[in-house]
Amino acid sequence: MLQIKQSPGKPRPPPVDDNTTQDSPSKINLSSPRNRLGPVVVFIARASNLKDHNYPNAEINSNQMHEYLRSLLIITVAEHRKRFGLLGLRPHKMQTIIQPAHSRVSSLSRVGKYLGMALEEARASKTECIFVLHGWDGWTTDKMTIAELCQQFCDVPFSFHVYANRGTPREFYEVNAHKVNAYFRHMVTLNDPAVVGDRSTALYIRILEALPTLQYAKHYPVLSEAERDALSKYDKRFAGIYEKDELEGPKPEVAKSDAPKPGV
Repeated sequence: MLQIKQSPGKPRPPPVDDNTTQDSPSKINLSSPRNRLGPVVVFIARASNLKDHNYPNAEINSNQMHEYLRSLLIITVAEHRKRFGLLGLRPHKMQTIIQPAHSRVSSLSRVGKYLGMALEEARASKTECIFVLHGWDGWTTDKMTIAELCQQFCDVPFSFHVYANRGTPREFYEVNAHKVNAYFRHMVTLNDPAVVGDRSTALYIRILEALPTLQYAKHYPVLSEAERDALSKYDKRFAGIYEKDELEGPKPEVAKSDAPKPGV
């Protein structure tokens, strides 16, 4: 079972060689970073396809979509600075992705290599790596993608700051990436104290489990009504997916008043 070790005395960042049981250094103490450069921070935004934007009827190409995603990240960067302050002197990084959330991100792909290099930088600097995700599925919902990357860097403090909507404006949820990996590898369950005590991490796991089911939820409800209502508070895509009128079959036509009556 995953155990959480409490730092004695004054809170301080956890050692680099023991991260699956620790909270993010940025979450524990922002006032005294381990080095002046601070953590390696990567801002990530994803679109499922070239129509995944907020401009109805607009047709854009791949380059324009990446620019659109970068514009979202500029806002995310500003909001992250408001919430967490300046984490260090190290310049932040940005990564935009165009592919469905459930698709696997290969470690040999351009995106996979870029994210791997960010974690390598954190390892070399003996510091934390933070992926700031624009939305719960701002990177991927593929479990193997997340688990494989976490496993390669289990010695690096690794967390997600998810910028997601619970109304307006959005909020940041701090997620322990190594606890997510432990769950995906069946080392812990959602009932494990290490997960239960970490509300944002437990919520991230629940939403990542549920998001892939939305595409067929109207025809084959997977989530209970209680779970649907609970998750809809954190992502509007869960709201209204089981409306009764959408599940009912076509209604029979009402006979018109001037239609011929039987026997006439």
